[in-house]
Amino acid sequence: MKLWSRGLGRTEVFMDFRYYKTMKDPEGDQIFIIGSMQDPVNWEFRITFTPEDVPGLIKTFFNFSLVKLLIKNIPRYFIYLWNHKKFIDKESLDIEKKVNDAYEQVMFGRRPGEKHRRASM
Repeated sequence: MKLWSRGLGRTEVFMDFRYYKTMKDPEGDQIFIIGSMQDPVNWEFRITFTPEDVPGLIKTFFNFSLVKLLIKNIPRYFIYLWNHKKFIDKESLDIEKKVNDAYEQVMFGRRPGEKHRRASM
């Protein structure tokens, strides 16, 4: 998947959902997709789906062009299922903790008693 927004200028971000983790929010009725993009930027991300998002997802997935794309590429899905273990990124097995910690820090600030870590450049 390619993602572009005006804020990215001429940059397109490439996302490969085969490498991301999907999980239920233990505290609520939400679903998280978490992962890390590497090229051309290095971003950890968390996408949150709520019950209010379901109608929009249904609308998106029943779009004629998307249904046609899905049907046309059915063999690829079986190949993916056969080889799905190769898409487990060994280095980011702790991605859930890394993304959740980053989210908490950005959204709520550092916790009391937590030392400031300087990012190495």
